[in-house]
Amino acid sequence: ERSKAAEEAGIPRWMQVLDPGIGFAKDLTGNLLLLRHFREMQTMLGEMPLLLGTSRKGFIGKLLGGDEPASERDFGTAGSCIAALCLGEAATTTTSG
Repeated sequence: ERSKAAEEAGIPRWMQVLDPGIGFAKDLTGNLLLLRHFREMQTMLGEMPLLLGTSRKGFIGKLLGGDEPASERDFGTAGSCIAALCLGEAATTTTSG
């Protein structure tokens, strides 16, 4: 829907990258399902490039054994980015500090 609106506004599909919003309004299970079905979602969207912004998200802290503070989630972030690259996503975002 948003992609179509962007096309109608003059932004060609090949210049678009969709962000499924991992971590936003999703619990741990929802985030893991999004990662698990990432490739299938990309296929459903007609191979539209997807952005995965897992950097220091709360679900990574939970996976690391509890409510790890954001400053302790870098290795989990790296792992999620590597997994996303293996699944064929277009880009990842990370933050530091």
